[in-house]
Formats: sequence, C-alpha cells, structure tokens
Amino acid sequence: MASAMVVAAGIGGGLSAPSAAHAQDYGPNTCRQGYVWREARAGDVVCVTPQTRTATANDNALAPGRTLPNGYCKQGYVWREAWGSDDRTCVTPQTRAQARYDNSRADDRRLAVRLWITSENGALMVSGDHFNINSPVRLEFSGAVNRTWTVTALRHSGYAGGSFGFTPGFPGQCAPGNPNSRVRAVDLVSGRTTVSVPFVYCVRID
Repeated sequence: MASAMVVAAGIGGGLSAPSAAHAQDYGPNTCRQGYVWREARAGDVVCVTPQTRTATANDNALAPGRTLPNGYCKQGYVWREAWGSDDRTCVTPQTRAQARYDNSRADDRRLAVRLWITSENGALMVSGDHFNINSPVRLEFSGAVNRTWTVTALRHSGYAGGSFGFTPGFPGQCAPGNPNSRVRAVDLVSGRTTVSVPFVYCVRID
C-alpha cells in the first residue's frame, strides 16, 4: 500500500469503545453502513441501498403479472438476471441495469474488514480495507508490544470500502524469527474485528 495512504487520526489513549448499537455481524457478507442485503432470492447477499431492497421485494411480488405463460416477459419488461440467466423475474430495463450495477459494486460494499502487514522503507506497515468509509479504526497490538492506535479508514483508489496504511514507527527489520506479536483492527462504527495478524517485533540492543 502506497505511503500516501498513511492516515493517522489520533495516537495513544482516550479511544472510544464500539457502539453497543452496531449492526449484527454476518461475517464476510456483512454490509457497510448504509447498505443491506438485496434478498432477490434466498441467499442473495449483494449489498444494496434499503430502497433497492424494498423495490426488489416489490418486483418479486409483481413478477407473475408481468410474465407471459411461456415464461417470457410482457412488452416493456425484461428478465432481471440479478444472479445470471436463471433470474427470470420480469422487471423494467432500468431495474435490470441497477441489478448489474449493484453486482459490480458488491465487493466494495461488504464490511469484510481485512488486515495485512508489509514493509514501507524497511519499517513495518499495517494496512487494511473493506472498512466503513470515514470510520475510526482501532489497531490493537499485543505480545512483545502492547499499544493501541486509532486511524481513519478513507476512500482510496484500488481498495474496497474504507482503507488505510499505518506505520507505527517500530524499529527496522531484524533477523528472521518466530512471530512474537500480533495486531488486529476494530471498525469502531460497526464493532467488526479482523483476525489477529502475527509479526516479529524487533527490539534494538545497540
């Protein structure tokens, strides 16, 4: 992740806890704030606006009256194809275009909260994406180093949802060794937490 993505928003203590009112955690298919599952059929977890989900349910209810006996659509309607050619729900052409657009944005709208570690000019960098956009994210370090930082997940080209890259200023590279520390990230808007990622924390002895 490019160094231009380093966005620290406050360092040290005084961090707020996740809201008790955050949305239920549905794992990797949890939607970012402002989106819900489309539910055009059972198992349709494409994240869309609440208005689109309501319109989708309405289209499902009206579909029989828009469908000819042979399964094709009456004039003015087309198959929705929200999950491919098997979706023969008859909708307006605009609705089919909306379904295709929502499918193309599905990954960006998921609150999958990913975290990974790389090196930036020889220093450890912690990066993440699939967070709520403009959300404070708490980085929790444990093991050989016990610290917390708060960064802000912002929109960056090439990364899904809110993303960040943060260099905590640990000592530079050292000899390879077994991981002695871990870090995880908490989206403070939703309360969703990433898996803990192990890394080697170096301590200077010179």
